[in-house]
Amino acid sequence: MRLCIPNRLEDVFQALEHAETTLDLASIDDACRADVRLVLEELLVNTVRHGYPDGRHGTIEIKLEARIDAVRLELRDDARPFNPLEHEPPDLPGDLADRDIGGLGLHLARSIASDFEYARDAHGNRVVIRFDPTLSGEPSP
Repeated sequence: MRLCIPNRLEDVFQALEHAETTLDLASIDDACRADVRLVLEELLVNTVRHGYPDGRHGTIEIKLEARIDAVRLELRDDARPFNPLEHEPPDLPGDLADRDIGGLGLHLARSIASDFEYARDAHGNRVVIRFDPTLSGEPSP
């Protein structure tokens, strides 16, 4: 699957539907499909909400390659620079009910993926995430 969407939330949900179809056609198991969808949704929503603070129009390119033994997700955007690997894991002391809402999505996305890469070039941000369907449902080390 290769798809370019504008940086609008309504287009994020269309992209998620395309991803579901791609994963289904490749016979990816339910646990891995859920992992890919969660990570894709988290990254796309964060990009739309935080990557374009000036309200300008932008484009997000999504590539999804799904095989029974591996899933590769690549996202490119022209948003402001943001390296998700530099985002510190949250401090989780105390009762979860006392925490502010938010802040766990990137940590969760990085812990679900088998491999998570980031690069910035003249065209913008590029994130490549790999999932191993045989490990789905298990947090990575």
